[in-house]
Formats: sequence, structure tokens, C-alpha cells
Amino acid sequence: MPGKLRRRRGGEGLSRETPESSVLPLLEAACLETGVPRPLALQRELVAAGYWEATLLEQWGLVSTLLSAHLAEAPDPLEALFRLSGQVDARVRFFVPAAADGLLQGSPEASLGFYRRLAADPDKRVAEAVQAFGLRPLAERMGPSIVGLLRAWTDDPSPFVRRAAVEATRPRGVWVRHLRWSVEDPALLLPLLRPLRREQDRYPANAVANCLNDISRTRPQLAREVVRGWLDEEPCGPLVAHMAAKGLRSLVKQGDPLALRLLGFGRLEVQVNARLSGGPRVRPNQALQFELEVSNQGPAGEAKLVYEIETPGRVAGRPRRKRYQGRVLRLPAGDRLKVRCRERIFDTRAAPLIDGACRARFFLNGEVAAELAFELARGTGAGGELSAGG
Repeated sequence: MPGKLRRRRGGEGLSRETPESSVLPLLEAACLETGVPRPLALQRELVAAGYWEATLLEQWGLVSTLLSAHLAEAPDPLEALFRLSGQVDARVRFFVPAAADGLLQGSPEASLGFYRRLAADPDKRVAEAVQAFGLRPLAERMGPSIVGLLRAWTDDPSPFVRRAAVEATRPRGVWVRHLRWSVEDPALLLPLLRPLRREQDRYPANAVANCLNDISRTRPQLAREVVRGWLDEEPCGPLVAHMAAKGLRSLVKQGDPLALRLLGFGRLEVQVNARLSGGPRVRPNQALQFELEVSNQGPAGEAKLVYEIETPGRVAGRPRRKRYQGRVLRLPAGDRLKVRCRERIFDTRAAPLIDGACRARFFLNGEVAAELAFELARGTGAGGELSAGG
């Protein structure tokens, strides 16, 4: 889930509900107030369905399915649904889009009208629910024909509505299944993306960039062509440079020379020395702190830093590699710059780290500028210094 709802470094994120922190009593009270049939049976039925043992996504699915079934018993299900969507607490409104999907499957136009009103909700939890659990299933059923219907959303005064049109149809998305027709032919999305190239609000602009990044995974040439066309326009939109950098980030991380050139990153004449603070031996879950000394021997320019950490894999000769985006370095002509990078290597139950020789490589504008070796050893303290060369 994008934005603040996902677990971020230093943030709490979201976790599955427990009896002590459950929203279910609040939901039952809201259903009682809005006329949803059998409101006080919701929690009992959910617990019987294994609610407390389910994952967070499974819990959401159970609530939405059961809520839709209760709403269907009302004399006027849509009226009850509208009243529920007007509840003050966003935690209640969060469940409305998925419940609506169960009630409105036979009426795409009614669904879009309802979701457009709900998409303008300024609470980001509701915004995520609209695009992921309301519009996204509708886009799966309707296929590419939904693009023409969502085109009008890109002119809506609400940035939340504009964002929803793009976020709901992007090929990959977050916490949702890949949208098959969108993955296979992402050019179908251009009627939604092109009107937003002059977007002035970062919220929908980020959605456009994320969609371009999705496209770049399977159609890099299309993503580059779209970005090139937008950058060449005179005048270009105020956030085009931001969307270009964010939209091509996966290609930049891979060192794609055409993407780097589009963003203004050319060849460099630099010498880079790297060292690992604390010595050459590290433990799992330890924060690695790298220090780079970059000497620019050419004209002034900008350098996009990307670094890769390689650790042993389960199969000999097949190490694990993960790349990370660094910042953009501004290199004055003939000057020297010191840069620090900090990254943690995680040891998880699903992917435990293996002791042995490791390596860090540092790329500037897609080319290897320096690398260094270190050792991963459990229970071993760090000691000594490590010298590394490019």
C-alpha cells in the first residue's frame, strides 16, 4: 500500500487486528446506526470464520464479504451503503469500497459513479481502499474499456480522484494482483497518463510516476519514449522532472544508459575510494556504514549514486544481490566530495543470511566506480580496518 500506510523505516505501519485493538465494535455500531441488517452479529460471525487467526489482508476480505452479505438483506441495500459511506470515522468508510464491489458487480456505471464520489474522500486510508478494493476489481472485470470511462476523472478538481484513476489501473500496484491486460499492453493507459503530465499536485503525480515505473519493468522503451516526449514539451509541466526521475527509477537502478541520459546523467571522470566503517566483519541485522571519497577529475556534473550489496546465497556461485537508490551527487570541477551511505542487511526467517564473503559495489551514472569486500559472520565482533579500491 503506497504512502504512509505501508511500513516504513522508523514507522509503525499496519498490522493485523487483535481483540484489544479491533475496529469491529465501531463497525457494528456504525451498521446499527445506518440500518445494516443484523449489525450486532458481525463480530460473532467473523470470529467464527477465523478472523483473529487471519492475515491483515484476509481480515479485510472477511469483513468486506460479510458486510456485503448483510447489506444485501436490507430493503434498499444501496441506501444503506450510502449511509455507511457517510460515517465520520474513516476506519468504517475504509470497508465501504470492497462491500460496494460485492453489491454493484452487475452495474459498472453505477459502480463508477459511487466510487468517484468516495474517491474524493481526503482520508488516505479510504483513498487506498477505493482504488485497491473497489476500482481495481472493476478494472479486472471490464478490461481496457474502463480507461475511456476513467478519462474524465483526470480532469476532476480533487487530486484524490485524479490519483485513483491511475492507481487503480497501473500494471502492478501494491497489495493487489497484477492487472493482466495492463501488464500485457501498457500503452492502453496512455489516455490516462497524458492529461496528467502537467499535474501540479504531487499526490496524483506520484501515481503517474509509479505507473511509469511499472511499465518500465516490461516495456522500458515505452516508458522512456513517454518521458522523453514530456520532457521535450515547451513548456513542460511543473512536476515532469519529478515524474521522470521517479518513473524511471528501476531503469536507473539497473544502470540503463538511455534512462540515465534522459535524466541528464552523462559519463564522468571520477576516482572513488570506499571503506566500511567499523571494520571488515559484520553481523546479520547490522547497519553497514560506507564512506566514499569521490574525486572529480573532469568538468562539473551530477552523478546518480546506486549501490549493490552482495551476500552468499544458498547455492554456491549464486550470491544474493540487492541494489539501493542513493542520492544525486553534485560534483564541482576538480573537487573532492565525501559521501556516507547507511544500509542494514536483514536476517529473516523467510530469507536467512549465510555467513561468508560479501561485496559492496558503488555505481555512478550506471558505471562501477568502486567496490569493497567484507565478511558476514554471526557472533563475531568487528575489528580492524578495511581498505577498498575501485
